[in-house]
Amino acid sequence: MEAVAVIVVIIVLSVILGVKPIMLAFAAAVVVGLMMAAMILLFFFFFIKLLSSRRAEAEFSRIDTKPNGKFKVAFYTIDGTEYPNVFPEEGILEKSLYKTGRKYRVYLNKKGYVFDRFAVATCTLGTLISIGILTAAAYFAFNIL
Repeated sequence: MEAVAVIVVIIVLSVILGVKPIMLAFAAAVVVGLMMAAMILLFFFFFIKLLSSRRAEAEFSRIDTKPNGKFKVAFYTIDGTEYPNVFPEEGILEKSLYKTGRKYRVYLNKKGYVFDRFAVATCTLGTLISIGILTAAAYFAFNIL
């Protein structure tokens, strides 16, 4: 909420100081583009981690908070050892997405984190959507001037 207030104050001060609205739109497009570029780098980082992981058969065991963690994650059991998922669990459809005792194909990385099918989908869709928004922001920014 504070971020919205700061943005409103910046816009009002810019208009009072005589900055053209078209330049504010350009600045907004640049900021959105930079945020999407950062997200693309983040998703590429996770893709590299995913590609360096080994495939394994795992059984879903529970959803709980990791030690030293703030968010609930899914835990999978592989060969008697329990591993946490790399991303937080999807809280909305938890009961229908995660079935206790069910076998899943997951990717286990060297640090002991699991990429389940939802983590793979998050990386894929997040990268594609971020590229799309970055492209739209760049198109808007370069065609506005």
